[in-house]
Amino acid sequence: MNPRVLVTGGSRNIGKGIAVAMAKDGYDVALSYAGYLEGALDTQRQIEALGRRCFIYEAHLEDADAPERLVREAYADLGGLDVLVCNAGRERRGSILTFTAEDYDFQYTNSLRNYMLCAAAAARLMVRDKTEGSIILITSVRAELAHPDDFFYGAMKAAMERACKSMALDLSEFNIRVNCVAPGAIWDKERMAANGRTADTPFIRESIPLHRVGEAEEIGEAVAYMAKAKYVTGTTLLVDGGLALPGLHEGHDAIPWKSKEWAAKRLEKALEGENK
Repeated sequence: MNPRVLVTGGSRNIGKGIAVAMAKDGYDVALSYAGYLEGALDTQRQIEALGRRCFIYEAHLEDADAPERLVREAYADLGGLDVLVCNAGRERRGSILTFTAEDYDFQYTNSLRNYMLCAAAAARLMVRDKTEGSIILITSVRAELAHPDDFFYGAMKAAMERACKSMALDLSEFNIRVNCVAPGAIWDKERMAANGRTADTPFIRESIPLHRVGEAEEIGEAVAYMAKAKYVTGTTLLVDGGLALPGLHEGHDAIPWKSKEWAAKRLEKALEGENK
C-alpha cells in the first residue's frame, strides 16, 4: 500500500507544488480547495498521471467544524493517513493603526486555528492507529522577519512555529513527528502573468542571495524530505534562497517605514477611521 498524505489548500501555487511532489515520492494524495475547483482538478490530473490516487474536497477551513470533517473524510477515502501537510491559509495585511476586530478574527481563523484543528484531528487518528506519522505546518519567512503591514499575519506564523515545538514533544512518545517548512518569496506564476508581473526584477536579483524567487515545486521537495526525515522533529526548515540571512525585506522595492510619504498615508488612513 502506498503511503497516504492530506494536503490542505492544494489547488494552486505552494499547495499544488506540495501535492504533486508527494505523489512523485510515492504517496496517494487527498487535497482540499476553497472555491478554485479548476486548480484542484488540474492538481488531481497531474497526480493521477503519476499513477497515484487523488481525492479532492471543497473545504472552507475557517469554519470551526471543517478541519475535523476534512481530515476524517480524507482518512476514510485514503484508507488511513501517514502525513498531514497544513498549507491552506489566507492573508490579510494591515497596519496596527487600521486593523479591525474582524481583521483579527479573519487572520486568526485562517492562519492559525485551522492548522491547529487539522493537526489535532490527524494526530488523534495516527495515535489510535499506531501510525508513526508526520505533521508538517507551512509557515513563512515572515515568522522571523518583520515586514510592514503584516504584524498579525507574521505573528500567527511565529505562533505556529512555537506551537510546533510543544506538539512535537506531546506526540514524540507515539513516534509522530511535527515540523514546519517556511517558504520565502515563492511567487505564483499564473497570478504574476495575469497581473503583468515578472520575477526577473533588479529588486529580486539584488536582495535575495540566490538571486531569484523560489518555485512551488521546491517547497514540495522540502516537504517530501521532512515527511521522511525520521530523526527530525520540532524544527523549522527555511526554504527562502537565503532571504532571511541578511535581514532583507521580501516584496518591497524600498524601505517604506523610512518614507515620510508612506507614514503620512498610514496616518491619514488611521485618522479617517477615528473621525467617522
